[in-house]
Amino acid sequence: MAKIIELKILPEYFEAVKSGKKTFELRKNDRDFCVGDILILREFDGSKTTGRSVTVGITYILQNCGFGLADGYAILSIKPLRGGKKPC
Repeated sequence: MAKIIELKILPEYFEAVKSGKKTFELRKNDRDFCVGDILILREFDGSKTTGRSVTVGITYILQNCGFGLADGYAILSIKPLRGGKKPC
């Protein structure tokens, strides 16, 4: 079952995700991320959230690959969700 997960994201990465230029997230996999999960990325300026957010769906996960990605970390391929639509 897909989860909705809220995460903080720094302003420079927030803007890149919002514009569609950044289509991945490198994260410690301490939330048991799964394809189909929905991430609510909340802009965080280092001391507090700014009130801005972007919602994305996880479309692919790369982990435990042995290509220099540290154990316990994952690269999440993400796609913006528009108009409240959830991924299939």
